Amino acid sequence: MNIELDNILAEHGTCPASSARYLFDKYLSDKDLALFHQISDNFQGTLESVQTDIDSTLASSQSFNSVLLQCKSDLSALDKNDISSFDNVLSYVDKLTEESVVMQQTAFSFQKKLQAAYSEITELKQALVSTQEAAVTDQLTGLLNRGKFDDDIVVHINQFISSNPISKTLIFLDIDHFKQFNDDFGHQKGDDVLKVVANKLSRHCLNKANAYRYGGEEFCILADFKSVSEALNFCQAIRQDIEKLSVKGKKTGKAIRNITASFGIAFYKQKQSLEDFIASADKALYLAKAHGRNRVEIAPAI
Repeated sequence: MNIELDNILAEHGTCPASSARYLFDKYLSDKDLALFHQISDNFQGTLESVQTDIDSTLASSQSFNSVLLQCKSDLSALDKNDISSFDNVLSYVDKLTEESVVMQQTAFSFQKKLQAAYSEITELKQALVSTQEAAVTDQLTGLLNRGKFDDDIVVHINQFISSNPISKTLIFLDIDHFKQFNDDFGHQKGDDVLKVVANKLSRHCLNKANAYRYGGEEFCILADFKSVSEALNFCQAIRQDIEKLSVKGKKTGKAIRNITASFGIAFYKQKQSLEDFIASADKALYLAKAHGRNRVEIAPAI
């Protein structure tokens, strides 16, 4: 979304209403906004409730302190030789006992309200995190979505340092002959293929790289590698793991169609534009398909 907004601002100098509406419809749904506002309102309500409870507890505390100081003052003025002073002391003790009970009840009530507020705020935080995760997650595969990729790749190449041996890498991969899965077995089976391939990507990318569903049957990966061979080995490991997958018949449980994928790797070059970087990975993927599929290709040097 940031890239598209930057392009709109560069072209128009502002964001026209039609463009704003386009971005809203593409990246934000009414349901997302309604949930966000609900979480925000609930959080504000919880904060106000806690503030009210704090004020109430402080008031009770001040009242107790006031009675305590008054009793201390009165007791210091009593005639210790006057027998009636004993009754006065007992009276003050009773009063302080009553006030301390009230204070204890207030403190206990405040503690319970704080516990409830803590639980509510924890739930609101989890709801907010879930909402944020849903906004950047592909619902079918569980991978990061295209919108997240558009944002992350900008950060990815901006971290490039020419003197650093780490290579900023973009990998495109495409499920081979995916249309045939849908045509021969139905879209539900096609969705299952996408899910199992995405699962393989998640496992291989865990703590190493970020995997995204780029669109349709195409996926992409953003990663850092120390060498070309490291990137090749990484892709070959995923390719070989995907190669073990297959579509199985419902009745027999036997494999009736193997699943394979083609890979294209591009390494970011200094001062290379974002568009050229993506085009390089796309070209490498095209070469993998042209050379027989189920293989890994590296973007040719320009």
